[in-house]
Amino acid sequence: MNVRIAPPQRPTAEPDVALECEHAIDAAMRELVDRVITAGWPPEAAFAAIKRVAERQAHAYQEDPDPAEDPAAARPPTGFSLAPF
Repeated sequence: MNVRIAPPQRPTAEPDVALECEHAIDAAMRELVDRVITAGWPPEAAFAAIKRVAERQAHAYQEDPDPAEDPAAARPPTGFSLAPF
């Protein structure tokens, strides 16, 4: 995806920040939906999946807003290794 997402133009504590964010991500979301549907997924499945993924991401963010700050030992294993084969 190559759509640019604009940064907030006002303080993020203002009540309309969600609406401004909605406008900022609209083009990127349309591109994502178009790509998913073009890949062959039915629109209903695409929208349902996007909603569930967004909800999971929101929950994960509420649990740990910045996982990059967690010590490596505290992070769950990913199953991916950078070790040479």
